[in-house]
Amino acid sequence: MAEALISAVLDQLVPFLVEQLSLVTDAENEFRSFASTLKAIQAVLKDADRKQVEKDSVKHWLDQLKDVSYDMDAVLDEWNTKLGEEESEAEAQEEGKKAEKALLKKLVCCFRPSSSSHSNPIKQVGVRYHVASRIKELNGRLDRIADEKNRYQFVENPIAIEHVQRETTSFKDISEVYGRDVEKEIVIEKLLRESSKAQKGFEVIPVVGMGGIGKTTLAQFVYNDDVVINHFNPRIWVYATDPFDVVMVAKAIALALKVGDANEIASWQLQILLQRINQAIEGKKFFLVLDDVWTEDYRKWEPFEEALRKGAPGSRILVTTRKTEVALMMGAKSNMITLEVLTEDVCWSIFSKLAFSNGDERDELKHIGRQIVKKCRGLPLVAKTLGSLMSFKEATREDWENVLKSEVWELKKIKDEVFIPLMLSYYDLPPLEKRCFLFCSYFPKDHSIGRDDLIQLWLSQGYLSSKRNYWEQGLVCFRNLAKRSLFQDFGKDDFGDIVGCKMHDIVHDFALFLTENEFFNMKLNGEEIEVNKRARHYTLLLENQARLPSQVYQKKNLRALFVQNMSSSPLSFESLSNSASSVKTLTLSGCQFTHVPENIDKLIYLRYLNLSNNTKLSILPETLCNLVNLQTLKLDGCHSLRRLPKGIGKLASLQHLHLWNTQELEGIPKSLRELTNLQTLDRLRLAPDEKEAMTLQDLNQFNSLRGSIYIYDIKVEDASEAEKAQLKNKEHLDELVLDFGECGDKQATALLELLQPHPNLKSLRIWHYHDTTAFPSWMISLVNLKVLDLTHCPACEVLPPFGKLQSLESLEIDSMEKVKRVGGEFLGIESHAHTTISFPKLKHLQFDFMPNWKEWEGSREDSSSTPIMPCLSSLKIVYCDKLEALPNFLRKTPLKNLTIRECRILEFKRSEYVNVEEVVKILTSESGDGGENAETWRHEERLVLTCPFYISKLHIAIYFLP
Repeated sequence: MAEALISAVLDQLVPFLVEQLSLVTDAENEFRSFASTLKAIQAVLKDADRKQVEKDSVKHWLDQLKDVSYDMDAVLDEWNTKLGEEESEAEAQEEGKKAEKALLKKLVCCFRPSSSSHSNPIKQVGVRYHVASRIKELNGRLDRIADEKNRYQFVENPIAIEHVQRETTSFKDISEVYGRDVEKEIVIEKLLRESSKAQKGFEVIPVVGMGGIGKTTLAQFVYNDDVVINHFNPRIWVYATDPFDVVMVAKAIALALKVGDANEIASWQLQILLQRINQAIEGKKFFLVLDDVWTEDYRKWEPFEEALRKGAPGSRILVTTRKTEVALMMGAKSNMITLEVLTEDVCWSIFSKLAFSNGDERDELKHIGRQIVKKCRGLPLVAKTLGSLMSFKEATREDWENVLKSEVWELKKIKDEVFIPLMLSYYDLPPLEKRCFLFCSYFPKDHSIGRDDLIQLWLSQGYLSSKRNYWEQGLVCFRNLAKRSLFQDFGKDDFGDIVGCKMHDIVHDFALFLTENEFFNMKLNGEEIEVNKRARHYTLLLENQARLPSQVYQKKNLRALFVQNMSSSPLSFESLSNSASSVKTLTLSGCQFTHVPENIDKLIYLRYLNLSNNTKLSILPETLCNLVNLQTLKLDGCHSLRRLPKGIGKLASLQHLHLWNTQELEGIPKSLRELTNLQTLDRLRLAPDEKEAMTLQDLNQFNSLRGSIYIYDIKVEDASEAEKAQLKNKEHLDELVLDFGECGDKQATALLELLQPHPNLKSLRIWHYHDTTAFPSWMISLVNLKVLDLTHCPACEVLPPFGKLQSLESLEIDSMEKVKRVGGEFLGIESHAHTTISFPKLKHLQFDFMPNWKEWEGSREDSSSTPIMPCLSSLKIVYCDKLEALPNFLRKTPLKNLTIRECRILEFKRSEYVNVEEVVKILTSESGDGGENAETWRHEERLVLTCPFYISKLHIAIYFLP
């Protein structure tokens, strides 16, 4: 961590020496001396980082160095903040001066500084003196540390330079379960087998094995298996915390079962939680996964054993654990499945798929790679880590042998042997990626990490350069950490891009091991604990009656605080604002705040503030607008929030404003348009009756917007406002939602035509479009559009030629009551063009609530030779009561999933036996052959068929009519 931290400090210090040193005339030499000494120390840090694992004295030396570096970072932060405040004051005075001149014309105000100076000279002297005294003190400490380094005989290494990594192929997400086919079949067989008639409730199936052996991966594949999905309802996945907390696990189960909203569930005591769980699963065949259970205490298991007894026979609980004793405690020894280490050949399969992703599988490298694989000890996590590491190495014998013969393999005092290959991967990271990886210690274990949120957190800590293209820098960093298998369980958006992840618990433990005296991450349950006083980043999960430790309120050098308050005790935001003035990153999501204190402006160095899911928070104080360093403000899920502070435009550093799911928000203050560098504004409610609220045309200020924006209640007096919004200039926007509101707008046609987005747009959703039967001409020109959703467009009679959209992958059409026929115009087929493919990339197609739709062209013999929907895999038709048949061209599509619900096309009753051939005949108005492989399952109110229909396997979900 020291190398990464010092690199970050020097990244700030070097431009300071160039641009601002002349302003600190009393300390020029001190600053230069500090930078020079720090660079000299930087040359030995790679060796020191390695030696600290074995030598406590080196670790202590590095801790002192990190303290000085953090303190220097604070000095630079203070200087830049004061400078920014004075510049803002000067600009405000200048504006006031202009206003006075306009009003009084001849009156000259002589008490303000002249326009040649943007600083208050009195304040500047005070700041210079304070900074000079601090830097002298820090220089003395750093000199002593530099003298002491000679005792350890460190080896100098060339200073790491951020450089472009070796060219690699697209990221490979190893999603198969290697070498576990037998175990997977055994687990599924145990899940699906019939329970004895005498048995009531559930069976427990424990999966036991050492850390990193693949227990969770196996459980995930079983959990997401199609047969398992169709066999159980509900399915629940819960990460069992360590130490096992009965209340937290009960709350997680209750949330998954949706027995109440999140805030209700957070306030319930254990008895209420268990009652609601009991009621929710009564008579249902449920499947519960308890992942990573450690406790052997039967008293913690007994409440769940009783609460889950009313599930239907055949219910199952799959438990993953490292301890055989857990299986014995749960009385499930006979069902226990023990995972053994993988064979060397299986580890090689995992390793080689990642290591040779660029096709460099030469014999000499394969020979070395086989020797590296021997060090995997049969653990898939280690095989993935080492394979990912080698994919970043040059394809030379020397580079590969350096890994095989690395002295890291000989480390004796390392906490866990599985950390050794992770250490190799960590040492191979450039400084930027090292510090970004280590910051992930900030998250609780098993936390879902959003990619964009993580980049904003890195920015708040100064890891990314705000003066360069930090977003691209952050994306590259995230992707590289993912490629190295330091992240897993990836979440993807509609476009297939990775937007979220988790960390394996062993990788998380490894990060905490490396940041032992910098990050303190703990769950508190009401007992008195001693926090690590050296740490500067705290993550505290409060449960039961736990309160925030008093040491946190007294922490003067706190840099980051993450609080998850699941206790019934209130959190004192006022006390925090009074004391933790140095904090840069503050996550207080779901802490049940009803207000934000007026003294929040004391957190002057704050760059990231997450207040999301504080559902009772209704207003924010104007003093929040004094946080001149604030870059990210997250208010997602603040359901009661009615308004933002009027002076929000004073937040000159603000780049990310998150407002998703804030339905009570009346509008956004007009002053926000001053923030022309804003990159995130995910929600804009237009409030034309509010004079101080932003209008549609105010969007023309924000050409740096990225990600998604949801614009709703679109009503304007003059349609030209839409053109002034200049959506077509917002090239970084991926997703656009245009919602005209329940009442629509009389000018909808003109408005929508003028709201043309940039051709880079990937997702477009148009809701409540009432006034016309035509769609805008620009829609077919969106060459990069992958997702299109048209909802509640009741006046539409004819669908546009969406088949011409060459990139479209998902199309959903909902609530178009006037559509009676879908024909060739929808496919975009023109008589003179025989080679054009209609919907060339469409994978998912859905029609919902089209009550008058009767004919879908293609139900009769189609003479067209034009390929239609050659990639279609999923078709869903719901509430289309008059539809007579499906088109014949579907026979040529690779359809895998067909869902038909509330449609008279299928007249089956619950009591009827359904023949596969009959389904095919009705769907196509022709005869069909079900084949020998036809299978049928009943699942509550639906029938699932697997049959050779269009392709060898098609899953058809038919929901029975009442």
